[in-house]
Amino acid sequence: MGPGVPAALALAALLGGCGSDPYPGEPPGTLHVFLVDAVKGLDPAHCDDEISGICVLHCFDQLYEYHYLKRPFELVPALAEGPPEISEDGLTWTIRLRAGVRYADDPCFEGGRGREVRAQDFVFSIQRLMDAHTGSPGTWILEGRIAGLDTFLAASADRPKDPHRTEYPPVEGLTAPDDRTIRLRLTEPYPELLWVLAMAYASVYPPEAIAAYGSQFYRRPVGSGPYRIETLDLNQKVVFRRNPNFRELRFPSDGASPEGDAARPSDAGRRLPLNERVVATVFRETAPMWLYFRRGYLDRTGIPKDNFDGAVDPQTLELRPELASEGVRLVKDDKLEVIYDCFNMDDPVIGTPAGARGRAIRRAISLASDDEWAMRHLYNGRAVRVDGPILPEFQEFDPAFENPWKPRPGEGRTQVLERARRLLADAGFPDGRGLPVLEQDVLDNDTSRQFFQAFARDMREIGIRVRPYQTTWPEHLRRVRERKAQMWSVAWGADYPAAQNFLQLFYGPNVSPGPNGSNYANPEFDRLYEAAARLAPGAERSALYRRMQEIVVEDCVWCFRYRRVNYNLVRPWLHNYRYNDVSQKYFHYCRVDDELRAEWVARLNRVAWWPLVCLLGALGLLGAFTVWLARRRPRGW
Repeated sequence: MGPGVPAALALAALLGGCGSDPYPGEPPGTLHVFLVDAVKGLDPAHCDDEISGICVLHCFDQLYEYHYLKRPFELVPALAEGPPEISEDGLTWTIRLRAGVRYADDPCFEGGRGREVRAQDFVFSIQRLMDAHTGSPGTWILEGRIAGLDTFLAASADRPKDPHRTEYPPVEGLTAPDDRTIRLRLTEPYPELLWVLAMAYASVYPPEAIAAYGSQFYRRPVGSGPYRIETLDLNQKVVFRRNPNFRELRFPSDGASPEGDAARPSDAGRRLPLNERVVATVFRETAPMWLYFRRGYLDRTGIPKDNFDGAVDPQTLELRPELASEGVRLVKDDKLEVIYDCFNMDDPVIGTPAGARGRAIRRAISLASDDEWAMRHLYNGRAVRVDGPILPEFQEFDPAFENPWKPRPGEGRTQVLERARRLLADAGFPDGRGLPVLEQDVLDNDTSRQFFQAFARDMREIGIRVRPYQTTWPEHLRRVRERKAQMWSVAWGADYPAAQNFLQLFYGPNVSPGPNGSNYANPEFDRLYEAAARLAPGAERSALYRRMQEIVVEDCVWCFRYRRVNYNLVRPWLHNYRYNDVSQKYFHYCRVDDELRAEWVARLNRVAWWPLVCLLGALGLLGAFTVWLARRRPRGW
């Protein structure tokens, strides 16, 4: 055998290995999804990141959850038996629990069998969330909202730290009169509380689990959700197994069908989960995630930026024929967010102290920012314009509203720049003369630098000079809290689908270190915000919200830019996938066609043997020729 033949055989083995199944011998009914980073843990009190939140939502139940198919978003009872009973003054909420809902079986229970969920468990879960020793970043969801709870939070710091604590002193506004009744007494009306009760932070779990696992609860979750944990490797993979004790929940027969998925009607009324297992694989890098999807080992994926042009035609923003021929569906969903440039209203040059001149500078910056170019070149076209803080998903949205400090429909770049220059000239800064160099916080990574370079280029067109302040994310947050940053670019994603979640960012009492990082304070806005907080959704509240939007846009507190569009690719064997930007609780609604998947995986990983045979032959001939040549060469070579 010539020396080239073993090398050829090794190459053949390598090529053959590329098509091997990374999930050998797995049972049918397994959903394969991706996680873009490691999981911090599965303790609801600490799920302040999207990845952990996804896992928590599938292991635990909340009182309410999002209707899977309806848009605009709508909440439906989960652990709750029905909607809350709210007193006439809006301050007392009474919530009844479903009967017969049981926790997943776990050794923390007597005999290992999950007991029934009780109202006292909700009280305990909230008290543990608000315990200072728990160190939860989620205390904000109820701070200042429930009578006695802030006092409880302050006093908890004086108690000895005990990760196994299951007994807490009573809280006036947080009680369970019996096993199936929760009573909340609010400090003021708070209609958004219903959305808060659907958040992962508000998950319900038993004291027995904390008593048994203490600080290891993040690795030993015990809940009543659709799944329990089969395998947990926080850095590599989380495997979920169907919870046999899961409450009766059926696929909805109302609401919009997932785009292009005709299978939904046949699943309507079926008991959930529709799959037995879920394998969630961690991909810290996008290249292996994309390869897994292309070979059929992931049922859905986003599109990495580096692979976008290969998957989607950049002109039409539709799927390329190669992927379409594989039955892949492209699903587009606007993210519930606003990407904006924030101005520090305390700043003497561009903020409130500068009066009308500062407002003119902010308006000129907003006009000159070329959002169309950024959306096309920095987001691959995956972004849409935003005019203000009230998004189309909110019932207060006004489709006729337009931001006057953004380009008008049909207005060219030259006209926009002329308007911006006129604002500066009227403020005493013709072509930017006399205006100090401005400063924008820029994170120390290539993406942030790229966005800053585009922003600085836009500003140069009207004579404004901008320099970067290079910083890290923790340092930037500190600078914002301490009111030292002048301008910065950031995104706010909705915690729940309500306009109040965005309008709170302009409320005076919320200034830094609160969520109002712009340090904006406007008496009229604050008065309207407080009045709206006492109103139920309706025409009166909508009018107040719309006026608040006009105020912050007139003052140009933010340079409102755009929101991203989420592009998801779905394999033909995955049915019922529906994107939800605020609650990715979807595993149990999805169904996998195992036969179709096996057929496609085999096709996608089929080795083309004829090139390999040709290569083997060529290498074999080369090896034989090398041997023949070695035998004929003269001695002494």
